[in-house]
Amino acid sequence: MNIALIVYLIFLILIAVRSARHVKDIPDFFVARKGASAKAVAGSLVATILGGSAVIGAIDSGARLGGAATWFMLVGALGLLALIPFAGRAYQHGKYALPDLVENLYGKGPRLVASLVIPVAWTGIVAAQIIAAAKLLMTFTTLGYTAAAIIAAAVFTGYTLAGGQLSILRTDFLQACLIILGLAVLAGFALAGGDSANAAPSLSAILQGAPSFPFNTNFSPLDLFLLILTYGTTYTAGPDIFSRVFCARDTVTAKKAIAMAALTLIPVAFIIGFLAVYGVSLDDAQGARITAIANQVLPQPLIPLIALALLSVVLSSADTTLLSSSVIICRLFDVREIPACAGMTTKGAGMTPLTKARIVILLNGVVALLLALVFTDIIGTLLLALAVYAGAFTVPILWGLLGLKAKPKFVAVAIVAGGILALAGKLCPALPGPLGAHTGDILMIAAFVVNGVILALGRDR
Repeated sequence: MNIALIVYLIFLILIAVRSARHVKDIPDFFVARKGASAKAVAGSLVATILGGSAVIGAIDSGARLGGAATWFMLVGALGLLALIPFAGRAYQHGKYALPDLVENLYGKGPRLVASLVIPVAWTGIVAAQIIAAAKLLMTFTTLGYTAAAIIAAAVFTGYTLAGGQLSILRTDFLQACLIILGLAVLAGFALAGGDSANAAPSLSAILQGAPSFPFNTNFSPLDLFLLILTYGTTYTAGPDIFSRVFCARDTVTAKKAIAMAALTLIPVAFIIGFLAVYGVSLDDAQGARITAIANQVLPQPLIPLIALALLSVVLSSADTTLLSSSVIICRLFDVREIPACAGMTTKGAGMTPLTKARIVILLNGVVALLLALVFTDIIGTLLLALAVYAGAFTVPILWGLLGLKAKPKFVAVAIVAGGILALAGKLCPALPGPLGAHTGDILMIAAFVVNGVILALGRDR
């Protein structure tokens, strides 16, 4: 097991070293020269989306949601399909990161708000991925938490700062293949009754009494609507998604990649839903249920495959999130230099923009690691950050991509108001009264409504 993990991590580093040789300037580093193929962009989208919360978290939710856990990825696929009509305009107005798109749509004021809010939330998400990676390494090796977290952070931070987007696109495609293969093999053995050496429960026993798909007592149509608002929309207007789209060689390639990724996610969603239901039958499961399922149904020689697939689940999201956050920080503090630096190094001006970008990534990775070492259970914070982002940015971004205009001050107010209401919706306890149990849901919906109303009031014709 240890040998397989070591070989895998070394292979990722070798990809980074090879990619670093081809990085000559900021466009190479941030958007892979805008020359990526549809296959590369689709693979990166799938690997980024199948992150720790999407796979590990969804399967862990099986005890509560049952088959309805399938909706996590189905909603993601729906969000991607909704992006296709907007992809051309997003590609045209975007450059390196989401705040560039916001500035081109609304001006510098809203861009500044986006540049300040997103890196803070996304650094927390990187920390959550480090936590997940560390716990997976602890499950499959003898490493302690601190050592595992440092190793995981060092690997993905290292290959991200070495080769930038070129490294990520290459490693993401490999990781997407490993994730899908691992999930398919695991589900196949579970359906077949597991390894003969273990007493796996029968399929009928698994399905009996499990919460059903599409809806059940723990997941209603209202829950689906809220999942689309707070989770699905991050696939239509999220910074990580746009960072993949901006790497495509043209708009046709971008749209093709988005469609390929969405269609890939649909069967994966049902595999995840099945594994979520299967995990319910393992009452004594310790740690992540997906590892308990693997230990239950797989022959011992195949355990390393699942270990590599699960590590890929985490690393593939962590590297993209780290680079997205770092690009925004670079653009915030070095706006004037970066657009003019393509292919150039300024003599006598100290560090080049490329060196500065790598330093930002290193520092960002260190901060995320420190958070992961101090707070060892912040997966909930990851989902909180996504919900707040959706409430703040989804409506303004889609408003602009539809060709509608709004005054910059109103856009900035809409972002702040939507974010505050979404945060209140996630944190507010249930209040007394007939609708008290839905207080958080009402505030979440209000975030989007208020956001749209403010933009409409400030519409610039």
